[in-house]
Amino acid sequence: MTRRAWFMILMCLPVICLAVYYTPLLVSLGWHVTHGMAVNYRGLRIQVPFGWTADTSLQKEDFPASPQGITLEKQAETLHIEAPGPETMYFNILLPDAGITPSQQAAQWENLFRQSHPASDFNVSRVGDLSSDMDCLQAIPLASRSAAALDCISLKNGWVAIYAGSQAHVPLFLQVAGTLKAKA
Repeated sequence: MTRRAWFMILMCLPVICLAVYYTPLLVSLGWHVTHGMAVNYRGLRIQVPFGWTADTSLQKEDFPASPQGITLEKQAETLHIEAPGPETMYFNILLPDAGITPSQQAAQWENLFRQSHPASDFNVSRVGDLSSDMDCLQAIPLASRSAAALDCISLKNGWVAIYAGSQAHVPLFLQVAGTLKAKA
């Protein structure tokens, strides 16, 4: 090989290594370049924060009688940083149930959340300082104070939102959920 070829290899090698190292960040950047900063799902405009991606592949198989919802996933910043688990936000519309009222639907939602997060394992509380049309419950595992699970519901705007991940991203989730508006 010539000196020029060796020079090109030496110049490109660090760039290639950095690109591979920062692949998750580049995946997120590529997603946002392709899709923008939000996705539309059944009349809801859901903001997708930078560093997160939305799985829109299920929308093709989303039937009106059984909506699949849409999931946002937090990408790791680098291949070196391993997240303790996936961080996800899930959004879906509320379907009317002929057998129960919306307030009964909300009570069932709260009961299911409390059943799946027992007091023996979680500190469950209602999230305060929210808009009047949004109600959220938060569960913090007693074994890991850095994790959180939230379920939010808006009967007025007709949606549910679920978060599982780090407590550090709870304000971001509440911000995204707080921007969801009534269906068009």
